[in-house]
Amino acid sequence: MKIRRQVMEIIIKIRAIKAFAFLFLLTAGLSLLSAPVVPFVQGIESHKVMEKQVEVLASAGWVDTGLEVKEGEVLEFVSSGTISCQKGNPVANCGPEGLDLQTVQQPITDKNLGAVVGKVVKVVSVTTDPETGEEIKEEVVKVFYIGERATVEMPLEGRLFLGVNDNVFADNDGKFLVSISQKEKIPNN
Repeated sequence: MKIRRQVMEIIIKIRAIKAFAFLFLLTAGLSLLSAPVVPFVQGIESHKVMEKQVEVLASAGWVDTGLEVKEGEVLEFVSSGTISCQKGNPVANCGPEGLDLQTVQQPITDKNLGAVVGKVVKVVSVTTDPETGEEIKEEVVKVFYIGERATVEMPLEGRLFLGVNDNVFADNDGKFLVSISQKEKIPNN
């Protein structure tokens, strides 16, 4: 009898808790329904965030990010990892800032060899060579420095590629991981 009474007390307490929870949720829901409506105000901007990680193999040349960018769009790049600009040579190892060395065999000659760099490629026209049947693309290319971290305004509309500041890739080894993020301001109309 004593156990039965304890069970009944527990059941009553559970029902009371359920009733309280129901009333709480009902009250919360009603308060949400009565929340003030904020009128649409023209000119307020909202933000859309995009993030992507791209693996840049030092021996791969230019790596297609799969991103089409617009001129003036601002992207932030954060790079990590270690590469070698000459396989087997421990002195040739570097991080995203590259080696303190400049050569004529790199896309940006006044920046460190092996540093993380980017480029935007805009295809202007595509023709076919009548003799070989080979596709010929006329492109506008803008190259820019990234290093370990950079915020870059895209110099033109086109496809975004990442790479290392080196034109001789066969002897390179290792990889960088580059995070790309963008906050796009979208004006309300």
